[in-house]
Amino acid sequence: MKKTFLLCFALGLLALFLVLGSGCSERTTWSAPDVGLESVMTSHPPRIDGRAFDTEWFLAPELIVAAGDEFGNAGGNFYVRIKSVYTPYPDTVYFLLQWRDDVDDVFPDRLIYEGQLWHARNCSFDMGLVAPESWGKRPREIEREDRLCFAFEITPAGDASGAFASRGCKIACHGGMRPTSGLLDMWYWLDARTNQVGYCDDMYADSAGLSGDAGESIWRINWRDPTFVPKFIVRRDNGGLSPAKIVFDAGAFGRQFNQCDTINPYSGKVWGDSLNPDGFDYVPGYLSKPPTGSRADVFAKAEWREGLWTIEINRAMRTGHESEDVAFYPDRTYNFAIAIMNGSREIHSGSAPLVLRFNTHFMF
Repeated sequence: MKKTFLLCFALGLLALFLVLGSGCSERTTWSAPDVGLESVMTSHPPRIDGRAFDTEWFLAPELIVAAGDEFGNAGGNFYVRIKSVYTPYPDTVYFLLQWRDDVDDVFPDRLIYEGQLWHARNCSFDMGLVAPESWGKRPREIEREDRLCFAFEITPAGDASGAFASRGCKIACHGGMRPTSGLLDMWYWLDARTNQVGYCDDMYADSAGLSGDAGESIWRINWRDPTFVPKFIVRRDNGGLSPAKIVFDAGAFGRQFNQCDTINPYSGKVWGDSLNPDGFDYVPGYLSKPPTGSRADVFAKAEWREGLWTIEINRAMRTGHESEDVAFYPDRTYNFAIAIMNGSREIHSGSAPLVLRFNTHFMF
């Protein structure tokens, strides 16, 4: 009797395994689950410093989101921890995101000096330092920058493949970075270009494509197109920012590069000196400065430490720019998605569609 029972039990397990196995071998056609992030109300706003040491973050509920290839394009798989709090006075929403990343990719499009050792002798006549053949880029470094994108639905968005509410990043991040209908609020954080000055680049996507909100952009290129000769070089203290990562484009901090610039301000050595810290001379490929207008609505600061990215973001619940920005009200829910770009511009890992809800009771 005992043997018969064990045999039947084993056969039952085998049948269950075969049923489950056959189901897992096919791609599901179900709608995406309603995965919700709860933003809780607090009277103590966290500091936006990229460190997440504030008590509010320890008490807020956490959502763990898988970002991968199903909603991306071969960017790999990441697990992203997300938390959110908001304050009613002033009405501001805050987000915390963390994910593992082995490398801090923060040197996109470096402008590399490939000329001869340069002492700037007779520089008024010798233009070798600013000659196009003296400068270049390394293909492996093109767009070498970690990025994060938040996409919030302002009006119902979609394309031929479906709705943003059920397809998430597949709608916003493919086919020219645009939905064919509706409007999305896009917050772009870039390690080199926006993180250095404490912002996300505030943009929007509609049927016309991806556009910046009204106002001046955070960044612009630092080479004399179509050459790779630098436009500007770091002077003085670079506004307190790392001269290896960015040229701070603000008055006396960023000055026009010329053939009499004997010393690379980052290395403190003459151009072409083999003892430079990286083994070669370079100038950051981008200029950054604080944005203006509606483009300056989203603040962000991130820190990479021991293989972990920590990003804190905040924005007013309502900016007054509703034609470009999602307006948050505590009694409503909001469709959103995130994308992680690991040292790339186009290759990314996207999340399934997510839903933001606000808890209208004080939690702490």
